[in-house]
Amino acid sequence: MSVVSYSFLLFLLIVCLVYYIIPKKWQWVVLLAAGIVFYAAAGVSYLAVVGLTALVVYGCSLLMQKNLDQQALLLQDVDRKAARKIKNEMKQKRKRVLVCGLIVVIGILVLFKGSDFLIENVNVLLSHTVHRQISAWKLIAPLGISFYSFMMIAYLVDLYHGKINAQKNFLKYLTYVLYFPHITQGPIGRYDPLGTEMFAEHRFDYDMFRKGIWLMIWGYFKKLVIADRIAPFVSTVIKNAPDYSGPIFLVIGIVYSIQIYCDFSGCMDIVRGSSECLGIRLKENFRRPYFSRNMPEFWRRWHISLGEFFRENVFYPVSTSALFLKLNTAGRKRFGNEWGRNIASCLPILCVWILTGVWHGANWNYIGWGVYHGILICLSAMFEQPIKKLMEKAKINTDHMAFQVFQMLRTFFLCLIGRLIFLGNGLSDSFYMIGSAFSRPQAAYTMKLFVLRRKEWAFALVCMLLLLAVSIAQEILERRGINMTIRDWLGNRNVIFRGAVLLAGILLILCFGIYGAGAGATFIYEQF
Repeated sequence: MSVVSYSFLLFLLIVCLVYYIIPKKWQWVVLLAAGIVFYAAAGVSYLAVVGLTALVVYGCSLLMQKNLDQQALLLQDVDRKAARKIKNEMKQKRKRVLVCGLIVVIGILVLFKGSDFLIENVNVLLSHTVHRQISAWKLIAPLGISFYSFMMIAYLVDLYHGKINAQKNFLKYLTYVLYFPHITQGPIGRYDPLGTEMFAEHRFDYDMFRKGIWLMIWGYFKKLVIADRIAPFVSTVIKNAPDYSGPIFLVIGIVYSIQIYCDFSGCMDIVRGSSECLGIRLKENFRRPYFSRNMPEFWRRWHISLGEFFRENVFYPVSTSALFLKLNTAGRKRFGNEWGRNIASCLPILCVWILTGVWHGANWNYIGWGVYHGILICLSAMFEQPIKKLMEKAKINTDHMAFQVFQMLRTFFLCLIGRLIFLGNGLSDSFYMIGSAFSRPQAAYTMKLFVLRRKEWAFALVCMLLLLAVSIAQEILERRGINMTIRDWLGNRNVIFRGAVLLAGILLILCFGIYGAGAGATFIYEQF
């Protein structure tokens, strides 16, 4: 059941009606039933996989909670030295349970997402030694497995560190996992605060419901009117990349950057809006990333929940590991404190970005994309201070608007190159597109090469300018420290103005959205 379908809107309406009519203490049961129905619509067998994984995680969580409760009892009336010993012993026991849970969750994720990739590469090695080949398993990954698996991992890790208490009701835990607005593409919701908020009693809040509808309309506009309109151009050129040459690949990088942003952030707006209709707030997952002035800032604004997950569950553990501390010490002795620290910091950064690439899919293009961004962020960290000193010596005003625009364009261009790595049908295609982008085309370009008609491109451009204008307005408000969203501003207008904007948005989507056979109803991130 796609969130851009009429069936989803009907489904959401029914869920909202039942949710607010029944006694408040049973609202979570409605969410559980809705999650089961929504997920089962994609395949009952998928529901069995997520249910089994959740059951294992639930069992591990109860064992860790029992350990924490025992630890609290043992710590009563003991001195500091004894307390430290007790904590270490109990933590080691929890770690064994944690490792078992992680093995199951990550193992199932790798089984469905990476088995064919591993078999394919093993067969390449076998072809040089023996003639026997391993048959591919061709497993179809359950819907949203990358997202709910990370939610389960975060839940276990937070419980291991004692940040949360285990949910002792399995059905309530399953409600959290199967929460239908975010299970397919995120955002990756932490149990605290999302789990707590889901089980609170929610009365109908007209203001929140209205803002949720507005956010959904904005998401549908980005997805159906912009992303799906320009998608045929990108897919046609990428599928036939060897037939093209020259700067058209730069155009592809620009258009795809807009497409994937409108596609993914549009989906986030729809799911956040639908969740707000139920009185439950999901975390913001995009914060106008193309206004970023450097790569680290870009990835703090793009897919925020995924970045937070990797920072807390990969970057920090690797940064505090014994291996990292040894490298840090050796680097400081060899290169001095500043450079030694920067060089050593490359290890956790590269670990994060290789895993980020693998998370998108077991594919060399995604791994190459991850390595590319890892290298860029390492270089950014290493040369941040030298460049800052150089700017000061050159007396360049880095706070000037012109310089900030230059930084944004530079960051966008670096991302564009990454998009071409990401898009290629194999790394060879990616290298061809990047190399060809800076060469002369073999022949003059015609409108036929751009797939869409002039009117389609003109309308898409107008819509992009509208998106840009709203984004600039929100960015200005944020930079001025004004705690107000465009939705808040719209809510303060009179009822006639609000109604006109609402009607215009609905008509724009209904009249100019891309529908029917061949329309890109699925989302790009559903494949991840």
